Amino acid sequence: MRARGLGGPAAVAAGLDPVATLAPPAMGLWEVLRHLGAIRRQRAALEASLSARPDLLVCVDAPDFHLPVARRARALGLRTLGWVSPQLWAWRPGRKYAVAAAYDTLLCLFDFEPALYAGTGLDAQFVGHPAVDRRVERRPEAGVVAVFPGSRESELSRHLDVFLAATRGYRTVLVAQATPALRARLPGDPRVHVVTPAEAMSRCERALTKSGTVTLELAVNGVPAVVAHRVHPLTYAVGRLLVRGIRFLALPNLLADREVYREFVQHFDAAGLAVALAEAAEPPTAELRERVGPPGVVGRVAAIVRASAAG
Repeated sequence: MRARGLGGPAAVAAGLDPVATLAPPAMGLWEVLRHLGAIRRQRAALEASLSARPDLLVCVDAPDFHLPVARRARALGLRTLGWVSPQLWAWRPGRKYAVAAAYDTLLCLFDFEPALYAGTGLDAQFVGHPAVDRRVERRPEAGVVAVFPGSRESELSRHLDVFLAATRGYRTVLVAQATPALRARLPGDPRVHVVTPAEAMSRCERALTKSGTVTLELAVNGVPAVVAHRVHPLTYAVGRLLVRGIRFLALPNLLADREVYREFVQHFDAAGLAVALAEAAEPPTAELRERVGPPGVVGRVAAIVRASAAG
């Protein structure tokens, strides 16, 4: 099977034939606006590639980017598959009709999501969350803390310094996700070591992390943690207007419907994070592993993609 489309360095190394250079990753209103021109050029290149009439268009996440392309593909009589449902449970539940118009099949991360598409005619299937496959052997070391500030420049500028300040009382600080931008920002502190996310989760007593998938990876590995996240003020203001009825930001808290991890959104300082970090307790790992499905998620997705491409 040949693959052509948009993807990062890992996808290209695995054999993807890129149709355009990938734009810088961006999340949030202001962050997307900064790269809008590059994003539009990317989408145009992807739509142009449909003229080759691929057996299947596979769209991974990013619904605002992918849905128009998928609708165009279906108008051309091509089969389409989406992996990751938009967060209908958080905002704009009416989007389910737009999703159903774009995809023949939708693969969902969480067990409650397929029911959200009832009555739309969409083949929505629960496949599980890849976090369940990112298990490590926990060997926590006394006095060792991990920080997961993110990899995007915008995330680092808002998280890294305050995260490091909050961990001054620890013997060793393991900084995960070692991008060049992150390395350039690190101070010359002998306590601070750059490691892989897997090593950080294995060795740390506890962790301080931004929001996102990493919170679920920490939870399924049993790591006590605190979640803190900032975005551009404009993004935050718009989000407050659009997202209603959701008590939590962190995925473990959403799945458990209670505060598994203490979370700070937009407003926090080093002193407050340090106190919360010292009080962090172990998450309900078994409960959360059950909610995200059995191991082998990527293999299940790959089998469905192959079957869909074969018709």
